[in-house]
Amino acid sequence: MEQTVCPFCHIPLAQSYYFCPNCGKKINEPPITTAKEIGVYLLSIFLPPLGLWPGIKYLFSKEQRTKRAGAIAIILTIISTVITLWLSVAVFSNISQSVNSQLNQTQNLGY
Repeated sequence: MEQTVCPFCHIPLAQSYYFCPNCGKKINEPPITTAKEIGVYLLSIFLPPLGLWPGIKYLFSKEQRTKRAGAIAIILTIISTVITLWLSVAVFSNISQSVNSQLNQTQNLGY
């Protein structure tokens, strides 16, 4: 097993360590778990703007699986944002047409 040295307290470490056992500082980024990956995807779908932060963070990771999760989160965020905006415009347009129709009926009745 290869060893590295902690950049903070300078003790020898195994390369597989994510945190230094002596000082507790983060040495390597731990891999993304399946539960966290699913959570990021759900965040990207249901709260679109908030999905960008973990997506960008994971996109710059060293691990391939984490990078893929970041890219998927960003894509889901963009798709969800576009759908949300499209539905919002449709709802506001429908409300506007209903209000205008009501106003026209009121004006035609002479009020």
